[in-house]
Amino acid sequence: MKYRVLHSSQHRFHLDLCVRRLTQAEADTLYYTLMNRDEVENVQVFVRTAQMIVKYRGQSEKILLEYIGKLSLKTPELQEFVPAVSSRATNDHYKEKLINMVMIRMVKKFLLPAPIRIACTVYDGAPFIWHGIKDLLAKKFSAEIVHASAIAASMLIGDFAAASSITFLTEVGEELEEWTYKKSVDDLAQSLALNVSKVWRVEGPGVVRQVGIGQIQIGDVLQVSMGSVIPLDGTVTNGEAMINQAALTGESVAVRKTVDSTVFAGTVVEEGEILIEVRQTSGKTRYDRIVKMIEESESLKSITQSQAERVVSKLIPYTFGAAVATLILTRNVTKAASVLMVDFSCAIEVAMPISVLSAMREAGKHRITVKGGKYLEDIAAADTVVFDKTGTLTKATPVVEQVVAMEGYNEDEMLRIAACLEEHFPHSLANAVVRAAKEKNLEHEEMHSRVVYIVAHGVATTIGDERAVIGSYHFVFEDEKCVVMPEDQDKLELIPSRYSHLYMAIGGKLVAIIGIADPIKEESKEVIADLKDIGLTNIVMMTGDSDRTAKAVAEELGITQYYAEVLPEDKAKFVDREKKAGHTVIMIGDGINDSPALSMADVGIAMKEGADIAQEIADITLSGSDLKQLVALRQLGNGMMERMKSTSRIGIGFNAGILVAGILGLVVPGTAAFLHNASTIALCLRNMNDLLPSDMEIEEEAYTPVKKEELAEVELAEYVTEAQFRAMEKTEQLIPNT
Repeated sequence: MKYRVLHSSQHRFHLDLCVRRLTQAEADTLYYTLMNRDEVENVQVFVRTAQMIVKYRGQSEKILLEYIGKLSLKTPELQEFVPAVSSRATNDHYKEKLINMVMIRMVKKFLLPAPIRIACTVYDGAPFIWHGIKDLLAKKFSAEIVHASAIAASMLIGDFAAASSITFLTEVGEELEEWTYKKSVDDLAQSLALNVSKVWRVEGPGVVRQVGIGQIQIGDVLQVSMGSVIPLDGTVTNGEAMINQAALTGESVAVRKTVDSTVFAGTVVEEGEILIEVRQTSGKTRYDRIVKMIEESESLKSITQSQAERVVSKLIPYTFGAAVATLILTRNVTKAASVLMVDFSCAIEVAMPISVLSAMREAGKHRITVKGGKYLEDIAAADTVVFDKTGTLTKATPVVEQVVAMEGYNEDEMLRIAACLEEHFPHSLANAVVRAAKEKNLEHEEMHSRVVYIVAHGVATTIGDERAVIGSYHFVFEDEKCVVMPEDQDKLELIPSRYSHLYMAIGGKLVAIIGIADPIKEESKEVIADLKDIGLTNIVMMTGDSDRTAKAVAEELGITQYYAEVLPEDKAKFVDREKKAGHTVIMIGDGINDSPALSMADVGIAMKEGADIAQEIADITLSGSDLKQLVALRQLGNGMMERMKSTSRIGIGFNAGILVAGILGLVVPGTAAFLHNASTIALCLRNMNDLLPSDMEIEEEAYTPVKKEELAEVELAEYVTEAQFRAMEKTEQLIPNT
């Protein structure tokens, strides 16, 4: 693909694609292909000028330019990244439709003789009148009755020009309202569907490799373990699992899946492990499901919106009554028809949902995924926030700082064994152990039998004839009844309290303690203070760590209420107790053990780096590791609430003005219809604007020109970047009842 670099500056570049213009399909393919890459932050593609602006992370410019040079937009594999419906296609559809409507209107008005114009007016107005009659017979006082009455009244007095104008303006208004709503849904669905993850592909007996989802073909076999999202539709070929299908069916009870069962993209493995044969690699089915979820989800309709709709629905009979009274008192059908053009519900039913969708879309620009407007409303109303510590308030990449081996054991050998056990279950602390062993080049052969993972406790297996366990103090000493030899008692205090502790025992006795530094995120203390300033007065930290570790972290962050050595069910019980006390509770976590509390809270927030099941259960996902997103989220919720309330006030007030003007004879029906639809569209456009400054936008500042223009024209070559992972044994995983 040929291109020319026009400008370049830090973390972004501007390209001319060396063609006259792009097609919509080419622009979409280019946009979604690049957005699928981890290092790409934002892409703008300009169809008419065939240019593109790319914003990226890190030092990736050379890699990205080489990749773009190798692209061919006609490659079928790239179409997998494009959703079934795009904003470009939606815009083109409605633009063409509106242009056709205007052209037909001009032909009817200026080129057709009067008798035919009248016949066309009756034909166009008949569907409106029929819908109004049906609602009237069903005793349903809807906006259709009001519109039908206005059109019929104009026809009865022989003002077919007014009837034609009312019909045309109503049709145009409906199309514009549908366009703005559809575009908002498409934009939101795309922000949810763009998260293309990596998957574990089975490449041979006992050989599993992590690859990009774009490399998967129909017939490939994927391994999906406990806590992971099923990435593609497929059929189970081996294993058994309990699958949470709430994202598709709304049913929270997990469903058992065995060999030959069908599983769907977007569902989550709650327990067990399965191999699935891929039967659908396209992202289109996933996108379609997301759109359906958005359009049908009750969570999109906030309490405030529902209350406003109930108020305006009660005003419709009064509008009709005002028109009848005007006709009786003034004997003027025109004035009555003008009154009938007022529809208080239109702005509320169209503009308010758009404000919700727009706020959700804007959250996506800040790398926050929100699954419903209701949750933004709860964010605005919340007074309590519960933090999990590890991976939430602290960094997701803890490091091993110290290994204390008991008498007769070697530190490196203990770290080697610990890594051999922990590598099977990716968790932030487990990852730290595995990394520490790799940094010391402590390679190992698999030395154990099948590994069992007990959530929030640890790992258990058998080495030789002896039981080996690694995990928390509670798990190793209280559950497993392991002991410390007398000569090792003094070593229990060698690791500082600020570290998280992993205890490893073999044959029932302690053999090593691993101290892991879990550095607090730089912004955590500032975010805690900011949350208190904006009304979240009750801030709680909960962790499975020891009391002394939890106390040290809480004191450093300024958190006065904390709970240590808690189990998953303890977190959920605390959240439930706070809700029953009348608090609106936000729960923030990242692990499998946080899932019960995330589900219990008014708003569950998961960190992107955490377990897939936590993200699926959560109502909101923070895609970055920066906790400042929480402050932006609260401000976004507050802004959405204020916008919805002002939409209700403006919509009702403006239409009340039109009603009064109609009664006084200051406006004719056509003008009233225009003002009514114009006000609704204006509110829709206003509600589509961002509430917060967005860090995802390409700033309008000068670029630094490249001194020497680059030109690349190469054939598409395979571009694959993948991590090499060692073979993993099948593992048995357990979840306690919570």
